[in-house]
Amino acid sequence: MTKKRIFRLFVSIFFILGLARLYLTPGADTPVGKASRTITDMKGRTFDVADPLERIALLGGPTGQVAFILGIQDRLCAVTHTLKMSKLVQENYPPIRNLPGPRTTSGSINIEELILSNPDLAIAGDIDGGIVLTKTQIPVAFLEDSMGEGMVDIKREIRFYGYLFETPERAGAYVAFLDRIMALVRERTKDIPAAQRKKVFQGYSPSHLVTLGGDTFMQERIALAGCRNAAETVTTIGQRTGLHSGLGEISMEQVLDWNPDILIINSGTVEDITQNSQWQNIRAVQHRQIYAQPAGVFIFNRPTAESAVIFPLWLASIAYPERFADLSVPALVKEFYKDIFTFDLSDRQVKDILSGTYEFRMMKGIKNKG
Repeated sequence: MTKKRIFRLFVSIFFILGLARLYLTPGADTPVGKASRTITDMKGRTFDVADPLERIALLGGPTGQVAFILGIQDRLCAVTHTLKMSKLVQENYPPIRNLPGPRTTSGSINIEELILSNPDLAIAGDIDGGIVLTKTQIPVAFLEDSMGEGMVDIKREIRFYGYLFETPERAGAYVAFLDRIMALVRERTKDIPAAQRKKVFQGYSPSHLVTLGGDTFMQERIALAGCRNAAETVTTIGQRTGLHSGLGEISMEQVLDWNPDILIINSGTVEDITQNSQWQNIRAVQHRQIYAQPAGVFIFNRPTAESAVIFPLWLASIAYPERFADLSVPALVKEFYKDIFTFDLSDRQVKDILSGTYEFRMMKGIKNKG
């Protein structure tokens, strides 16, 4: 072994030992030479963090988009594997490919990789945050990760991040945009009689028999769009059985009984369903009211800040096109990403968001990556 390689080996060892001392030793303080400030996270926990926060690990699947909403993407030092695989992010922020992705799925974190990313702070939900606190001394700001998170909660969360990263103006800009879209959709659908509101069923997975129940965030978003959730009486929060909490499996008989006007899918094609004899007696299939769920930075069957703006607008416009005939939904979507995410999207990218193409591409990339 050459002297140069021996020197590099010793440098690496001392670097790792230094991080281990900082992050694995109980009672470790804020790194020497860094100022600190006291924060309170969304769970009411109060603790000290580096000031300013220069290196951030985002360990919650839907939270990655917050970095772009608040303009702090250059401070990221570690992200989820899913955010790294987001095609929309890769197209608009290529450095995402080079960031460590220590968190794959909930409860699965490569602690060594996280420590080597040297974060000032990790942001995570209950399961992932608990692992980081147990195994390291990295400060953790816990986020709300309930599938019952509504619009008020989304706004509270974004304002929290604005406080945490000291970017309140960017947080306020997002909240104002969300309020604007909510008011627009509500105004155009408010006078639709209850009996005439379209019934929507979201059929996820290849079977199209996994859905979001009436106790999830989706109930509010469907109602905002002037529609009814076919699965309103189904409770899915807390269900596990191999599915993400908030998603529940129902039977074909239930779907036939609901007979929805609109069917939203996230896998397969419209032709697959129209050619399947099980689905042919459903009103949505007979009238070819079958749509792929939109997807952007992240999938829309989670309560994200991104989908809070886009999904109700998109759903209302396909359910009641005559009420939105004077409005360009693609133009509003493009404005949203430019003003809030600073993503200057092409017409093709907007189309791919609204057609669900980004979810299909993301899932394919994750599958190929193993």
